[in-house]
Amino acid sequence: MTSASTSSSESPDVTVSPPFSELDRLGQRPSPPPESCWLHGDPPGPGHVHILTEAAALAEIVAHGESNLHAELGGALLGTAFRDGETLFVEIAAALAARSDNHGPIHFTFTADVWAQLNRDRVERYPELEIVGWFHTHPNLGVFYSGDDVVVHTAAFTLPWHVGLVIDPMRNEAGFFGWIDGKLAPIPGFYEKRGNNDESTVAWRMARTTVWHAGQSYTPDDSYQEPGFFTSAATAVSRQAFIGTAAGVLGLLLGFFLLVGWAIPQNQQIDRLEQVALSLADETGRNAAVCPNPELRILTPANGQTIRLGAEVAIIGTAVQPDAVRYRIETRPVGGETWALVNAQRQDKSLGTLAKWDTTGLPTSEYELRLTAVDRNNIILNHAAICQIALTLTP
Repeated sequence: MTSASTSSSESPDVTVSPPFSELDRLGQRPSPPPESCWLHGDPPGPGHVHILTEAAALAEIVAHGESNLHAELGGALLGTAFRDGETLFVEIAAALAARSDNHGPIHFTFTADVWAQLNRDRVERYPELEIVGWFHTHPNLGVFYSGDDVVVHTAAFTLPWHVGLVIDPMRNEAGFFGWIDGKLAPIPGFYEKRGNNDESTVAWRMARTTVWHAGQSYTPDDSYQEPGFFTSAATAVSRQAFIGTAAGVLGLLLGFFLLVGWAIPQNQQIDRLEQVALSLADETGRNAAVCPNPELRILTPANGQTIRLGAEVAIIGTAVQPDAVRYRIETRPVGGETWALVNAQRQDKSLGTLAKWDTTGLPTSEYELRLTAVDRNNIILNHAAICQIALTLTP
């Protein structure tokens, strides 16, 4: 998990369909009465996940975030998700600090080793809790989701209740981000459980911010901005988007690089981000079990996901199989004999959008979606494991 606070990239504006089947499996329980919580920011809007936090979790986040104000820090959010009627809640009960030497004033990296240690700590200390999101700091940079943040969240935190928290401990600002109608967006506020406390654990000001989408204009009226505040346009994972950055964005980046003397080569940063995102997908993604070959894997949509009919589904993954002439993404109804081609491509992609599946006009049914590596005769390579997942289209 990498956060590069000034990284900016342009990518296709696609929607990640939320896995509604995951919502169906959540338990029902009553939410706390409003008087038992402090509201930070504004009430969640339609389609927003409602975030409940324990004071102990917030105290852990604050302590870690303020332990070093000269570098970005981060960690994992632990808790559970539930529903009260049709309203989705995520309850953050604890936070684990990530101990990483790979961090600096404008970046923080969760390496595979750090992530493995976080999972060991979770099993040892909080075996009853799940990872429900992540947090990181932007010391004196403002609150926003950078392009790298969007890539990590899209690749590794795909469930509807997965959230990201960004804190600027020097400006005492914070903001949550999560899935809203299949897109990453700021969540205007969250609830802190009062418990036996007379005062709130945090005094954060909830920053007005945004996640910049491709093709979206940006003006000061769109979001909160101060000197040192940079946003980026990214809603999908695409290596091509990182390399083929628009001239205006390159100018912004170049100016910032000259300003702070950041000397990490762009391609090196891209490769590092991809490696981290793929490592996290191994840990948090549900497709790794049914797609065991990391060189031929669909990351999203998730296996077993339910999709609304008519959605354009972004199929994001990895296709770098040696000896492959092209890659085919195909679909068929469960039990069908014929595969329908969604897309075929020759180019390898270590992390990117493989296809867009337009579900308009299709019958509601259970479907199979597969990614294969084929030779020049369109015959599937014998030594390449097929990645095949199950999906359901509903009205």
